Amino acid sequence: MAQVRRALATCAVLTAARNSLPQIQVFAAPRMESKLAEHNQYQAKTFDEKSDFFASEKATPASVEPKLRRIACSCRLETPGTTLLDVGTGTGALLPFFQEAGVDLAQVVGVDLSAGMLGFAKERFPETTFVQEDVLQFQGGRFDRVVFNACFGNLFDPVAVLRHVARDLLSDGGLVVISHPLGRPWLRTLQQSDPRMVLHDLPGKEQLKTMLAEVPELELESLEDDADFYCLVLRRR
Repeated sequence: MAQVRRALATCAVLTAARNSLPQIQVFAAPRMESKLAEHNQYQAKTFDEKSDFFASEKATPASVEPKLRRIACSCRLETPGTTLLDVGTGTGALLPFFQEAGVDLAQVVGVDLSAGMLGFAKERFPETTFVQEDVLQFQGGRFDRVVFNACFGNLFDPVAVLRHVARDLLSDGGLVVISHPLGRPWLRTLQQSDPRMVLHDLPGKEQLKTMLAEVPELELESLEDDADFYCLVLRRR
């Protein structure tokens, strides 16, 4: 009889534990969504306040232009009709270099959280489509190229974003380009000064292995990780 009671008690404990798991998941999801929303609001507010600067010539000094051109060339835009999603497009700093590299700006979609930044972009490039949205929620068809310039470290969950891009936004054989014209050391300095703005470092070789293991749809095409320049190119298998 004692053994039966112990067995029943064990079953009760296991049942209670099993029933509690969905509740944990239910409560965890809203907390994560709340943190994401808070993060996006901070990003949008910060860049709204700085949009005048980013629209000025000071934001893109002559010394940076060759690096932006180099990033655009890494996108391989020579084929007519290539479509491109520019994530964190801001005021459209890369668009002239995309066009110079061969893309039709009418085939470009720019996504950004900041209405202030997009206001300048829309004025400067009326032929391009701009969307104010978190790329994680963006559903705009498939693109041949998806570019993250000077914004990948700002993403709340970079792996989740890459997974979404690989599965829902990137064409077969398409390229993902993750870049920063000033390099990882400069970005780390910015991260130290404002860790709410820059949450993550750009992936080095070891981090890249871990990241690609979580997003098996993508494979490494090339990586330039210099002291003052960063450009990672991934291909959809």
